[in-house]
Amino acid sequence: MTVTFFDERGEMVTVTFWRCGAKMVTVTGSQKHGRMGIEAMKEGRMRKEPWDSNDDAAKKLSVVDFGPGDQVKVMALMERTVQSYAQAREILSGIVGHAFVSRSGLCATLSKNSIDKILSDTSNTSNLKPHLMAAGNIDKLYTNAIEPWTFELNPNKKNENIVSVHRLYAPMEYNGQIVVVKITVKEMRNPKDGNRIYSIKALEVFLE
Repeated sequence: MTVTFFDERGEMVTVTFWRCGAKMVTVTGSQKHGRMGIEAMKEGRMRKEPWDSNDDAAKKLSVVDFGPGDQVKVMALMERTVQSYAQAREILSGIVGHAFVSRSGLCATLSKNSIDKILSDTSNTSNLKPHLMAAGNIDKLYTNAIEPWTFELNPNKKNENIVSVHRLYAPMEYNGQIVVVKITVKEMRNPKDGNRIYSIKALEVFLE
Protein backbone atom coordinates (compact mmCIF):
# COMPACT_ATOMS: atom_id res chain seq x y z
CA MET A 1 0.00 0.00 0.00
CA THR A 2 1.38 3.41 -0.96
CA VAL A 3 0.45 6.55 0.98
CA THR A 4 1.22 10.12 -0.05
CA PHE A 5 0.95 12.94 2.50
CA PHE A 6 2.52 16.24 3.52
CA ASP A 7 5.09 16.30 6.33
CA GLU A 8 5.61 18.98 9.00
CA ARG A 9 7.54 21.15 6.51
CA GLY A 10 4.76 20.95 3.94
CA GLU A 11 6.77 18.67 1.66
CA MET A 12 5.07 15.78 -0.12
CA VAL A 13 6.21 12.37 1.14
CA THR A 14 5.39 8.94 -0.27
CA VAL A 15 5.73 5.83 1.89
CA THR A 16 5.03 2.22 0.93
CA PHE A 17 3.81 -0.31 3.50
CA TRP A 18 3.26 -4.03 3.65
CA ARG A 19 0.04 -4.53 5.53
CA CYS A 20 -1.80 -7.53 7.00
CA GLY A 21 -4.66 -6.74 9.35
CA ALA A 22 -3.67 -3.96 11.72
CA LYS A 23 0.08 -4.51 11.36
CA MET A 24 1.93 -2.04 9.17
CA VAL A 25 5.57 -2.47 8.10
CA THR A 26 7.43 0.30 6.27
CA VAL A 27 8.96 -0.93 3.00
CA THR A 28 10.14 2.32 1.43
CA GLY A 29 10.79 5.53 3.31
CA SER A 30 12.24 6.10 6.77
CA GLN A 31 10.71 4.67 9.95
CA LYS A 32 9.88 8.24 10.96
CA HIS A 33 7.97 8.81 7.74
CA GLY A 34 6.37 5.39 8.23
CA ARG A 35 4.98 6.49 11.60
CA MET A 36 3.89 9.80 10.08
CA GLY A 37 2.20 7.93 7.22
CA ILE A 38 0.18 5.82 9.64
CA GLU A 39 -0.88 8.95 11.51
CA ALA A 40 -1.78 10.63 8.22
CA MET A 41 -4.03 7.70 7.34
CA LYS A 42 -5.73 7.83 10.73
CA GLU A 43 -6.32 11.57 10.41
CA GLY A 44 -7.37 11.44 6.76
CA ARG A 45 -4.48 13.64 5.57
CA MET A 46 -3.20 11.37 2.79
CA ARG A 47 -3.71 12.42 -0.78
CA LYS A 48 -6.46 10.46 -2.52
CA GLU A 49 -7.37 10.11 -6.15
CA PRO A 50 -10.96 10.83 -7.31
CA TRP A 51 -13.17 7.81 -6.61
CA ASP A 52 -14.30 7.47 -10.23
CA SER A 53 -10.80 7.58 -11.75
CA ASN A 54 -9.68 4.04 -10.86
CA ASP A 55 -10.22 2.52 -14.33
CA ASP A 56 -8.46 5.38 -16.09
CA ALA A 57 -5.62 5.23 -13.56
CA ALA A 58 -4.80 1.72 -14.78
CA LYS A 59 -3.78 3.21 -18.13
CA LYS A 60 -0.74 4.68 -16.35
CA LEU A 61 0.55 1.23 -15.43
CA SER A 62 3.37 -0.47 -17.32
CA VAL A 63 5.13 -3.81 -17.05
CA VAL A 64 7.89 -2.39 -14.85
CA ASP A 65 5.34 -1.47 -12.18
CA PHE A 66 4.92 -5.20 -11.58
CA GLY A 67 8.56 -6.23 -11.96
CA PRO A 68 11.11 -7.32 -14.58
CA GLY A 69 9.51 -8.20 -17.91
CA ASP A 70 10.37 -11.93 -17.84
CA GLN A 71 8.97 -12.29 -14.33
CA VAL A 72 5.78 -10.45 -15.22
CA LYS A 73 5.20 -12.76 -18.20
CA VAL A 74 5.34 -15.75 -15.85
CA MET A 75 3.24 -13.93 -13.25
CA ALA A 76 0.57 -13.21 -15.85
CA LEU A 77 0.11 -16.88 -16.82
CA MET A 78 -3.11 -18.19 -15.30
CA GLU A 79 -3.34 -21.64 -13.75
CA ARG A 80 -6.90 -22.37 -14.90
CA THR A 81 -8.81 -22.04 -18.15
CA VAL A 82 -12.33 -20.90 -17.27
CA GLN A 83 -15.07 -20.97 -19.90
CA SER A 84 -18.38 -20.87 -18.03
CA TYR A 85 -20.24 -19.29 -15.11
CA ALA A 86 -20.66 -22.70 -13.49
CA GLN A 87 -16.93 -23.40 -13.63
CA ALA A 88 -16.08 -19.98 -12.23
CA ARG A 89 -18.63 -20.39 -9.41
CA GLU A 90 -17.24 -23.80 -8.47
CA ILE A 91 -13.70 -22.41 -8.25
CA LEU A 92 -14.76 -19.36 -6.24
CA SER A 93 -16.87 -21.45 -3.87
CA GLY A 94 -13.81 -23.54 -3.09
CA ILE A 95 -11.80 -20.56 -1.83
CA VAL A 96 -14.49 -18.81 0.26
CA GLY A 97 -13.04 -17.75 3.60
CA HIS A 98 -9.41 -18.21 2.54
CA ALA A 99 -7.13 -15.28 3.37
CA PHE A 100 -5.05 -13.88 0.54
CA VAL A 101 -2.26 -11.30 0.73
CA SER A 102 -1.50 -8.95 -2.16
CA ARG A 103 2.01 -7.86 -3.16
CA SER A 104 1.15 -4.55 -1.50
CA GLY A 105 0.54 -6.43 1.76
CA LEU A 106 -3.25 -6.14 1.98
CA CYS A 107 -4.99 -9.18 3.48
CA ALA A 108 -8.47 -9.98 2.22
CA THR A 109 -10.97 -12.82 2.08
CA LEU A 110 -13.69 -13.86 -0.33
CA SER A 111 -17.28 -14.26 0.92
CA LYS A 112 -20.27 -16.07 -0.61
CA ASN A 113 -21.93 -12.69 -1.26
CA SER A 114 -18.86 -11.60 -3.19
CA ILE A 115 -19.19 -14.57 -5.53
CA ASP A 116 -22.63 -13.39 -6.60
CA LYS A 117 -21.29 -9.87 -7.16
CA ILE A 118 -18.29 -11.08 -9.14
CA LEU A 119 -20.37 -13.32 -11.39
CA SER A 120 -23.18 -10.81 -11.83
CA ASP A 121 -20.58 -8.38 -13.18
CA THR A 122 -19.94 -10.77 -16.07
CA SER A 123 -23.36 -9.90 -17.50
CA ASN A 124 -22.44 -6.21 -17.49
CA THR A 125 -19.14 -6.43 -19.32
CA SER A 126 -18.24 -6.70 -22.99
CA ASN A 127 -15.16 -8.71 -21.97
CA LEU A 128 -17.03 -11.82 -20.86
CA LYS A 129 -14.33 -14.41 -21.56
CA PRO A 130 -11.41 -12.56 -19.94
CA HIS A 131 -13.68 -11.63 -17.03
CA LEU A 132 -14.52 -15.30 -16.41
CA MET A 133 -10.83 -16.13 -16.69
CA ALA A 134 -10.02 -13.47 -14.10
CA ALA A 135 -12.81 -14.61 -11.77
CA GLY A 136 -11.63 -18.20 -11.88
CA ASN A 137 -8.04 -17.20 -11.12
CA ILE A 138 -8.75 -14.52 -8.54
CA ASP A 139 -6.52 -16.21 -5.96
CA LYS A 140 -3.38 -15.97 -8.12
CA LEU A 141 -4.31 -12.51 -9.40
CA TYR A 142 -4.78 -11.21 -5.87
CA THR A 143 -1.41 -12.45 -4.64
CA ASN A 144 0.23 -10.69 -7.62
CA ALA A 145 -1.78 -7.47 -7.25
CA ILE A 146 -0.36 -4.07 -6.36
CA GLU A 147 -2.10 -1.00 -4.93
CA PRO A 148 -0.41 2.04 -6.50
CA TRP A 149 -3.05 4.60 -5.49
CA THR A 150 -5.53 5.42 -2.76
CA PHE A 151 -8.98 6.53 -3.90
CA GLU A 152 -11.73 8.54 -2.29
CA LEU A 153 -14.94 6.83 -1.25
CA ASN A 154 -17.85 7.26 -3.64
CA PRO A 155 -19.95 10.03 -2.03
CA ASN A 156 -23.06 8.72 -3.78
CA LYS A 157 -23.03 5.45 -1.86
CA LYS A 158 -23.66 4.55 1.76
CA ASN A 159 -20.26 4.12 3.40
CA GLU A 160 -21.15 3.89 7.09
CA ASN A 161 -19.71 0.36 7.45
CA ILE A 162 -16.66 0.99 5.26
CA VAL A 163 -13.34 2.59 6.15
CA SER A 164 -11.90 2.48 2.66
CA VAL A 165 -12.29 0.89 -0.76
CA HIS A 166 -9.02 -0.42 -2.16
CA ARG A 167 -8.36 -0.90 -5.87
CA LEU A 168 -5.62 -3.34 -6.72
CA TYR A 169 -4.24 -4.22 -10.15
CA ALA A 170 -2.72 -7.42 -11.47
CA PRO A 171 -1.40 -8.69 -14.85
CA MET A 172 -3.17 -11.50 -16.72
CA GLU A 173 -2.17 -13.06 -20.03
CA TYR A 174 -5.09 -13.42 -22.42
CA ASN A 175 -4.93 -14.15 -26.15
CA GLY A 176 -1.25 -13.34 -26.30
CA GLN A 177 -1.52 -9.99 -24.53
CA ILE A 178 -1.12 -8.97 -20.89
CA VAL A 179 -4.26 -7.25 -19.69
CA VAL A 180 -4.72 -5.39 -16.41
CA VAL A 181 -7.23 -6.84 -13.97
CA LYS A 182 -8.73 -4.60 -11.28
CA ILE A 183 -9.71 -6.11 -7.93
CA THR A 184 -11.85 -4.07 -5.54
CA VAL A 185 -11.58 -4.70 -1.80
CA LYS A 186 -13.76 -3.18 0.90
CA GLU A 187 -12.06 -2.44 4.23
CA MET A 188 -14.83 -2.83 6.80
CA ARG A 189 -15.20 -0.57 9.82
CA ASN A 190 -15.64 -3.52 12.19
CA PRO A 191 -12.19 -5.18 12.47
CA LYS A 192 -13.88 -8.56 12.89
CA ASP A 193 -15.25 -8.25 9.35
CA GLY A 194 -11.76 -7.71 7.95
CA ASN A 195 -11.19 -6.82 4.29
CA ARG A 196 -13.59 -8.29 1.74
CA ILE A 197 -12.85 -8.95 -1.92
CA TYR A 198 -15.83 -7.27 -3.56
CA SER A 199 -15.39 -7.45 -7.31
CA ILE A 200 -12.99 -8.17 -10.16
CA LYS A 201 -12.82 -6.68 -13.63
CA ALA A 202 -10.67 -7.38 -16.67
CA LEU A 203 -9.95 -3.92 -18.02
CA GLU A 204 -9.35 -3.00 -21.65
CA VAL A 205 -5.85 -1.93 -20.66
CA PHE A 206 -2.78 -3.71 -22.00
CA LEU A 207 0.70 -3.67 -20.47
CA GLU A 208 3.67 -2.79 -22.61
